[in-house]
Amino acid sequence: MLNRAALHEIAVISSQLTAEKDKNLLLEKLLVEAMKLSACDAGTLYVYEKGRLHFHIMKTLSQNVHRTEKNIHLPPVELQEENVCAFSAIHRELINIPDVYHSDRFDFSGPKRYDEMTGYRTGSMLVVPLEDSEQKLIGVLQLINKLDDRGGIIPFTEDDEFSLQSLGSMTAVSLSNMIYSELIKDSSKTFSAFLFAYCCWMVVYALWQYLGQPVSTDVMTHGVEVLGFLMLFYIVGRTSLTWKDLGIKTEHPWRIVRTGLLIAACAVAVMCAGKAVIRLFAPQAVGPGYPFFDIRAFGVRQILYVFTAGVQEFLARSVIQGNLRRIMVGKHVGAAAIVISSLSFATLHIHLGLVFMLGAAVLAGLEGILYEKQQSIFGVWIVHWVFGVTGTLLHFIDH
Repeated sequence: MLNRAALHEIAVISSQLTAEKDKNLLLEKLLVEAMKLSACDAGTLYVYEKGRLHFHIMKTLSQNVHRTEKNIHLPPVELQEENVCAFSAIHRELINIPDVYHSDRFDFSGPKRYDEMTGYRTGSMLVVPLEDSEQKLIGVLQLINKLDDRGGIIPFTEDDEFSLQSLGSMTAVSLSNMIYSELIKDSSKTFSAFLFAYCCWMVVYALWQYLGQPVSTDVMTHGVEVLGFLMLFYIVGRTSLTWKDLGIKTEHPWRIVRTGLLIAACAVAVMCAGKAVIRLFAPQAVGPGYPFFDIRAFGVRQILYVFTAGVQEFLARSVIQGNLRRIMVGKHVGAAAIVISSLSFATLHIHLGLVFMLGAAVLAGLEGILYEKQQSIFGVWIVHWVFGVTGTLLHFIDH
């Protein structure tokens, strides 16, 4: 059991680590302090990203080795249970191996090959998963070769296990909070940039009206697409938001696509039924003189609308709704983000008139609900494109 002095040392180290504001320095200090606390010769810190463990820092005192992610040319570790670090990450389990050469629990061929190449002797090993307060995996800490007072290799103790679990948990929480704070900061910056661009767009619209609409509404619509691209360039160049944060990368793309196609098919059926009902009571109201479903209206413009729909959904979901969802506080923030993003998106199409804006707001609201569920733009992208093209073929809209 740890004595009071050891507990005080852990508390002091934890306080120093949690005060660090730089992610890379925090991780490096964690490894250094963990090696000092456990009196071991080597250690590796893995960071969990994209479903794999990535080498972040490697350190071996006896061989004067200190490598960071910039000069570690090793592939990431796949989450396969035969690997001790991967097993620890999968099951969130601390693993203490007295001697890797006398253990058949895991595949230690990697450390053994390293020993053959370098003359090193890997003995004892302690692997600690790093989890934040919500049990989200941050990474894995691997310590190698605890040393006694004479420099001999000995197993890690139960006190080492307790100390490093405590140290790792506090650091993981601190790191998670740091990442979250950075995410909120970047989301705020992005939404502020959008508000500036939105105001500029309203000025452009006012000028367009004042000059007697010198360019077509199509050109103005392309201006909205340009706005989407400008926001993409801003996000990539000025923030650390990831493709996953933006809803562009997802773990279940085909499931999202299938759901989007199913909803799109239902939308087509509802629109066709709606037109049939309208024609019963007002035959000349929608597309008089044209076939019920005018496939001749499908052309290059409708094909290119795939691109337009994608850019517009990026603007509505990734830029507006997603960032609002992160920076808003209080109850029902999801619903509020849907409403605000839908109205903002609709007013960006003010040049197309009130009726179009109302329709765009309703459609954007429905797509916002889908995005809230999926957190991906691909489903709403499909629905947007199919809805727009079907509306054209049914002559509900002139797209």
